Amino acid sequence: MENTVFGGQAQSPAYDFRVYDQVWHRVSPGTDPFAEDPDAAGMTAPPAAAETVPSVEPAQMTATPRQEGNLPGAERNPCCMGTEAQESLEVVEGFLQEELAESRCCQSLACRVRNPQAARLLRQAASEKRAAARELCAAYFLMTGKPYTPSITVEHLRWENLPQAMRAYYHQEACGGLNYQRAADETLDPCLTKLFLRLSEQSYRRADAVMELLGKLIC
Repeated sequence: MENTVFGGQAQSPAYDFRVYDQVWHRVSPGTDPFAEDPDAAGMTAPPAAAETVPSVEPAQMTATPRQEGNLPGAERNPCCMGTEAQESLEVVEGFLQEELAESRCCQSLACRVRNPQAARLLRQAASEKRAAARELCAAYFLMTGKPYTPSITVEHLRWENLPQAMRAYYHQEACGGLNYQRAADETLDPCLTKLFLRLSEQSYRRADAVMELLGKLIC
C-alpha cells in the first residue's frame, strides 16, 4: 500500500521507518524499539546502584528544656541588678523614700507660691521626682523580686518668704545630686551606676534652675 502524507502527495521512498531503525541502532545497538516485551528487547534499564547514605544520628525532635538558671531573668547572679547590687539595696530604699517625700513637698509648695515661674519649676520638679521614684521602685524589684511599699512621712515646713524656700530647695537638690554621684561611684553594679548618674544629673540641673530663679528674685 502506498504511503501518503497530508495533501494526498506520495511520500518519498526515503521517508520510511528504516531510516529511524538505523538511527536507533546507532544510538542504542542491540535493542528492538518495537518489541512488545521491553525486557526481551533489552530496553529495561538496569537497576541503579543503591546510593550510599552516610549514617547520621537522628536529631532530637524536641529541644532539651533549659535549666531554670539559664532562662532570661532567672539567673542566680545576672550581670545587672544581681549580687553586686544587693550591697546598695538600703541606698536605693533611702533614695526612693526621699524622692517621694520631696515630690509631695514640691507639689505642696507649688500650690502656695504666687510667682508663676517658681510654681512651674516646682511642679516640674515634683513630676520628675515621682518618675525617679518609679525607676527606683523598678530597680528594687529587679534586685529582690518583690515590690517595695514605702512608708513616707512628709514634714510640713514653713519659710519666711519665697527666696528662703527656694534657698532650702536649692540645697536639697544640690545635696541630692552629690549623694547620687557618691552612690554611683561606690556601687559595682553597672546598671545602678547608670541610674544613679542620671538622677544625679537631674538633681544638679534642677539646682541650676533654682539658682537662676533666685537671681531674678533677689537681685
